[in-house]
Amino acid sequence: MNFKIDFKASKEYYEEAYDEMISSYKLKKWEPIFALLLVVFGIVIYFIINNKKLKFLPFIFILLGFYELIKFYNEKKKWINSRLKSKIQGENIKIEFYDDYLIHSGPFSNGQIKWNGLNNIQETSKGIILKLESGTSIYVSKANFKMPNEIDFILSKKYNSL
Repeated sequence: MNFKIDFKASKEYYEEAYDEMISSYKLKKWEPIFALLLVVFGIVIYFIINNKKLKFLPFIFILLGFYELIKFYNEKKKWINSRLKSKIQGENIKIEFYDDYLIHSGPFSNGQIKWNGLNNIQETSKGIILKLESGTSIYVSKANFKMPNEIDFILSKKYNSL
């Protein structure tokens, strides 16, 4: 099966890509909940501790929780803004899928990747993440595919060549 997709590197693409990539990480998606649990734990400890010398301890947990929460949401903003400032913002990206390999082309690079050159292919609720051996990832939104069997073709490569 041979097909190609084209998409623009836009703010909407980066926001969706970030959310979907974060959802694929095992621990990262739980960071906000962990941060809120730290805050709640700090509040509970505040009312439990009777020792005046230890009254500062709950505030450490509360501050740590708020820090983690702010850090989590600032990472997304920072990641998206750095991509929006890059020269790839607004440019067309094309990926061609073939039986043995895929070809990517964009404003700065062109390349061919064999399916066994991928570390992982992961389906998310809104797209597919192609994780390369180099550690980089390519996110492709399901909205870019014309036919559902194109997504099935890519996912079949996960089991056949990885």
